[in-house]
Amino acid sequence: MKKYGSRYLAAGAAMTLLLAGCGGGDSAGGGAEGEETITLRAATGLSAQHAWWEASMVPWMERVEELTDGQVEFETFTGGELVSVPDEGDALQTGTVDVALVLPIYQPDQFPMAEVTMLPLNHSDTIIASNAWKNLLESEEELADGQTYTEMQFGDFKVFPVSTTQEYSISTTGHEFNTVSDIEGTSLRTPSRIHEIYASKTGINSVTMPAVEIYDALSRGTFEGAFYSIADWTGYGFQDLFTYTLTGINFGHFNAFIGMSQSRWDELPENVQEAMEQANDEIFEAGAQEWIDRAETIIPDNEENGGKFVEFNELDQEVQDHFNTGIEDTWTDYANLLEDNGLPGNDLVKMWRDLLIEEGGEVPDAIMDLE
Repeated sequence: MKKYGSRYLAAGAAMTLLLAGCGGGDSAGGGAEGEETITLRAATGLSAQHAWWEASMVPWMERVEELTDGQVEFETFTGGELVSVPDEGDALQTGTVDVALVLPIYQPDQFPMAEVTMLPLNHSDTIIASNAWKNLLESEEELADGQTYTEMQFGDFKVFPVSTTQEYSISTTGHEFNTVSDIEGTSLRTPSRIHEIYASKTGINSVTMPAVEIYDALSRGTFEGAFYSIADWTGYGFQDLFTYTLTGINFGHFNAFIGMSQSRWDELPENVQEAMEQANDEIFEAGAQEWIDRAETIIPDNEENGGKFVEFNELDQEVQDHFNTGIEDTWTDYANLLEDNGLPGNDLVKMWRDLLIEEGGEVPDAIMDLE
């Protein structure tokens, strides 16, 4: 557990807070004169070195403490110390923690429309996708049944958008894609149902698991590689395993948000709510830039250790065509999957398409023609 804040509780007071249970006990002292200190438990199953924690969550907490003049303090838990991936959302609802990084893509049964940011693209980057994701979460446009996207997916949460990851690439422990036969039958970790759809179109064998489990599986040779963001390697030690990476083809962006249960949010004083909103706006852009900065450091370091980065347009044309097969169908298959489950899949993918284009992204021609 780590403590943030310029004012630290004495050991006895801290023990009192813990015995009082989560949901953050509010305790006297520590804030501006006459105000009670609000101590919130913040958690992630990710490592403390992960970009979302280090460059978004931590600056957000620090800024909240500054803006509230010490009225709010955070007790933090990382690396599964209190909550494991992907249980952060459940922990918020049960009151185990007050605030957490939520990774909804890992729970398609609960958040089936969260995966939309993982649709493959012709062009995007971290800034484009992050802004589109933020705009999707904050959109007041009705998606279905009089509800916005966020109301339909995350209505039980107070949502603070954070950046998406860098675009996903394919990386392996050495397996190369020089011919079509090199693609077919290759076992890759897939992070979402969208990648499972894409894998089925191209003959890739998909293995689905949370990122925190990949390192051990790759080390054992359980599969040959993964769809993953280069900038996220150091959060899990993948820079020591991946030696071949295909770049220049975009396999979507993983998303997350800082969340609280709506009931806990409603309990907070108005000035604290305003501070949290302001802090999130202030840290958002820097959090997105962190992914770009990390990739710029990771790539040359990996190359020095024998890693190879291959541009998609340098592959044999037959190989390029094979990889491109199914990108458009992945969009429509995902939309149909949602529609078959009574969700507005067609309207969702069009909304995501339009938000991406507004930010400078590019999608397949057939998706541009969707009406």
